Amino acid sequence: MAKGDADLFRTVGEQNAAIRQLVEEIAPAEAIGALNESPQPLLPKEQCHPAALKARFRTAAAAHAHLEAALGPAPTKKKTWDHLSSVFANGAWPAPARSLSVAGAGRGGVSEEALAQTEARLLRRIDQLEERVIGLIETLLSGKS
Repeated sequence: MAKGDADLFRTVGEQNAAIRQLVEEIAPAEAIGALNESPQPLLPKEQCHPAALKARFRTAAAAHAHLEAALGPAPTKKKTWDHLSSVFANGAWPAPARSLSVAGAGRGGVSEEALAQTEARLLRRIDQLEERVIGLIETLLSGKS
């Protein structure tokens, strides 16, 4: 692993540990369990079907643009209604398939652009987690008053 990658992962790990420690000090165990869930759907389940998405967005390009605004750049340019409905239902882009071939091994690692995109996705995810933590804390504090 390149030194830059190691530094990035170490920093993210330290931030996650600090956030987790703050939450554990403030929130009860059931609230902490809610944070460990996978990403939340972007729309209610009944609105994630292709027919409902077609009625709402009219074109796949409009639905794709909405997803990119909410989740960041798409890992693929795939714009089928089935693919888009699964992204709306899962609340995250699917992980791109990785090739088992060694064709990219000679490139010397990961490009700066790929690192920047990964960093941007991680920062968005941290911001989303921070918003969820703040919301949970506010809910807990308003319930105790």
